[in-house]
Parts: sequence; structure tokens; C-alpha cells
Amino acid sequence: MPGPDAARAAAILADLGPLLPGLASPALVIDLAAVDHNIAAVLRRCRGDQPDDLGRGADRWRPHVKTLKSAALVRRLWAAGVTRCKCATLDELQLLLEAAAEDAREDSLDVLLAYPLHEAAFHAARRLHAAHPAARVQLLADGPEHALAMDRWARGGAGPIDLQLDVDLGMARTGSPPSVWRDAVADLATLSHLRVTGLHGYEGHLAWSQTREAAAAHDALCDLAEAVLCIGKGPLELVTSGTHSFSAALDHPRLNGGPWRHRISPGTVVLSDLRSEPAAERLGLRQAAFVLARVVSRGRDRVTLDAGSKAIAPDRPAPNCHLPAWPGLVPLSPSEEHLPLRREHGALPDHGAAVLLVPDHVCTTVNLYRECLLLRPGEGPTRAAIGASGHRLFFFAQDPPA
Repeated sequence: MPGPDAARAAAILADLGPLLPGLASPALVIDLAAVDHNIAAVLRRCRGDQPDDLGRGADRWRPHVKTLKSAALVRRLWAAGVTRCKCATLDELQLLLEAAAEDAREDSLDVLLAYPLHEAAFHAARRLHAAHPAARVQLLADGPEHALAMDRWARGGAGPIDLQLDVDLGMARTGSPPSVWRDAVADLATLSHLRVTGLHGYEGHLAWSQTREAAAAHDALCDLAEAVLCIGKGPLELVTSGTHSFSAALDHPRLNGGPWRHRISPGTVVLSDLRSEPAAERLGLRQAAFVLARVVSRGRDRVTLDAGSKAIAPDRPAPNCHLPAWPGLVPLSPSEEHLPLRREHGALPDHGAAVLLVPDHVCTTVNLYRECLLLRPGEGPTRAAIGASGHRLFFFAQDPPA
């Protein structure tokens, strides 16, 4: 008898059956029933000891849409009441604003552009927001000097800009340490075009098991929040935690009990992947994103698929995926368009056979595709755009080449 993974893969391939003759591979396939299940699972965890308070769950989650990059998937969050989110690129910001406008929900959308902007990108972000003024867009300051520079860049604009301070809690990627921000409180109080609305403390360097280190990082963020309360405008928001540390943050007593609003920001959990196994196990997540590939070469103890590093988890070492219906095949190092698999036991799929892959890292996988197939319960598959994949060449389409 096939295991549950094999049975589910067979069911998905059966749903795709009528499309397979004309479906190019590799192809990104999204199971919307699993998406909705995962969103509900995160909301239950966010509600904690108040399981009947639906609003509490949505209020504690600001998911990062770098994983989704598709209006069709973002709308599944909105349907569940999750209207606060986080993004990293102007493409993601534009997708969110335009989708909210199409759905007449701009007044409920709250986006944190969680990436430090240079001056040209700052003005582009403001231009996007100006086209959708009913939505809320918060920007991120990398350090005190960056905050003061943005205050100068904002002169002549319409209304104050909401600003979160990026706090480096040990990842050493962006932001400034708590001590640097604390020493700059007097300078931040002089901002005339920006208003401090929160602290962004992403502890992405920590693994799921590093709960002691996470507690220390969260304590440092709370200490800084107490120093910044005097210059904050309205209730201060503390945004922490991706997929690998959100559980520790939700359990942290000071984050939960202070005079601020704490929100976590995992986005990978919506689709799930192999890297998210601890979170998936704790929450009971279902795998929602798959890459369909085909066998293009077949040897004695090896098959090769048409899903290389340009199709799945390009940032991850081998094995960068898993074949749920073929556990005896081990993915080796991919090249750009080829993924060789070594047979350890069992049979080999036939030449041309369609197989499903689960990515090790779903965020970088989704970014490789312009479209995906959505599987809806009781309906046939439909196409959806991955509208924020890749990177734009100019800030706006009408910008002329040099």
C-alpha cells in the first residue's frame, strides 16, 4: 500500500491529468486546500489561550509575502482576516496595493516594506503609495543616519510617513543594534516628516531549537521599545520572527505583556517546505507547493528530471527537494536544467513520467516562476500569475532607457 505522501502525490497528478499532455514542465503547482489549512493553523497558534477570539489570531500575524508573490495567494490571507503583511520589494508592494484596489479593500491593507531603501527607491515607494492613499504603508529605517536622511527626502510630500526602526538582534544583515538606536532617541524625536510607529527585529539567524537565544533577543527588543515609547506615535508595534523562531516569540512574556502590539511575520508557513519541518510538525501544516517535473533521462540506477537549479530551491545544497511518491530516489546536485536522482531502492519512473517535488526552500522556488496552477477542491485547476517574481528593470514602466 502506498504511504500518505505517495497517495497524495497520486491524487494531485490525477487532478492534473487532463492538463498533463499540454502542461510544460517544470511547473509550479499550489494546493489551495492546503494553503487554507495552513493559514488556519497559524491563526490557531496565534490565538493561544483564547481559541475563540478569531480577531486575536489575525492581529498577531503580519506574514511576509516574499513567499507568495501572487495576488491569488495573498487573497487567501485576506479571506481569513489577515490584512497586515510585510514585503521586501517594490514589485511585492505594487502587487499588494493593486490587488487591494481591485478588491476595494485598500482601507484595510497595512503593509510594512521591510527593506532599507536608498533615495531613488524611497521616492518610488512613495509614488506607489500615493496612487493608493487609503492603504497604510510603513517604511523601514536601517539606522539613525538613514532615518534622518529619509526625513530630508520626504520634504514636500503629502502627510507624515510611518516608520519602523530595523533592529539588528544578532543577524548582522541590516538594521542597527539596540544600543545604537537607544543613543539616537533624542535625534529621532526631531523627525518632522516621519513618525516612529514600531520596531522591526528579525532574528532570522536563530534555529527553531535556539529558544534561549531567542528569549535574549526578544528581551533586548523589549528594552529598546521601552526607551522608544516616548517618541512613538500611537501604540508601538513590535514585529519579530520568521518561520524558525515565531513560536518562541509568541511564548515570550514581555512581548506578549508590554505596552505595545507584538506581531510575528512568518510567510513560508503558508506554503510550507522541507526547511520548515519543525514548524510544520508543531502546527500540523500540509505541503501546499509542489514542482511538477518529468523524467528526461533514464539509466540503470539513475534518472534525470527537467528541474534543475532554475526550477527549484536554487539556494539550497543537495538534496534540495524530496519526491513524495518515490522515496527510493535521492536528488543529487542539480545543474541549471537537470536534476539527477540516484536510486537507492525501489523502481524507476519511466521516461517522460511526471513526478512531484517538494522544495527544500519554497520562497526561492516560487520566485522562479511567472505562473502557477492552483488546485481548488471540487474544481478544475486554474492558472494564476506570480506577479512579483524576479526583479523590475526600471522603477516604473514608463521610465525610458538611458
